[in-house]
Amino acid sequence: MRVHWTVFQDGDAHVEGQIFEPEQPTDQVVLFCPGYPGLGALHFEQRHVATLTQEGYAVVVLRHCGTRLDSPPAPAMVNNGARLRHGREHGQTYIGGAPSTVGYWLNEPLIAMKTLANVYEHIHVFGNSFGALSSLWSMTTEGVPLDKVRCLILVAGAQGVITDDPQTDIMRIWKTEYMTAPRITDKVAFLSVEEDIKTLREVYEQLPERTKNLPSHIQMSYIVVAQDEILSPGDAERFRAAIGGRGQVIIDDLDKPYYDYNLMAHDMPDYPTEHFLALLRE
Repeated sequence: MRVHWTVFQDGDAHVEGQIFEPEQPTDQVVLFCPGYPGLGALHFEQRHVATLTQEGYAVVVLRHCGTRLDSPPAPAMVNNGARLRHGREHGQTYIGGAPSTVGYWLNEPLIAMKTLANVYEHIHVFGNSFGALSSLWSMTTEGVPLDKVRCLILVAGAQGVITDDPQTDIMRIWKTEYMTAPRITDKVAFLSVEEDIKTLREVYEQLPERTKNLPSHIQMSYIVVAQDEILSPGDAERFRAAIGGRGQVIIDDLDKPYYDYNLMAHDMPDYPTEHFLALLRE
């Protein structure tokens, strides 16, 4: 397995990430779109990447712009010593050079896919937690190379719909106190959480209609964690209904929390890579 850090560029926009390549050439790549704040990127690399590359897939794991390079969690958030050293040598404190916005994060997968489509014939998109939003938004934005996308797997995805019921309204998970908590702000920096919450509401309002236009050749799956502390199975079901019943809902009853190790069930610490491989091979 070969590993290197890269910057995907699309005009003035860019996103960074880590690429894992199998020893033999491949025409298939898994694109992992991380959540909020993005520590799931490390978890995915630790738990799944080695097996995926052994099975012949290249894997690209994105890192959000605005990720801190100089805070105690930075080694875990970045998981690449060379990138951290580069940041120190060039006086960088954030990936991307500055605090970011949710609006920018929504287009990070699109930036990467435009480059990956020139290298790989088959792109398999994994959207983890918030990454479900960014992958869906990017895949329904003009210019995305959907002819190369084979599947979209929403992994403990934060897709959902806005309702009048505070128990089911997906905006219940996006509270200022959560988005400004020290366990978030020590990892990533944002220009305005207030504006980000407005952006999220607008995205949820538009996303069902946008998603209906995804080409039928793209297989959609929702992996829903039964014991998820943040989301409920109903969130995925309501979104699925809003887009016409598309995609299969898979209930993950394997994952449980390990609070002594700062792991929630939402982090999917027990999920086996073989289950992902089965979806990729469908």
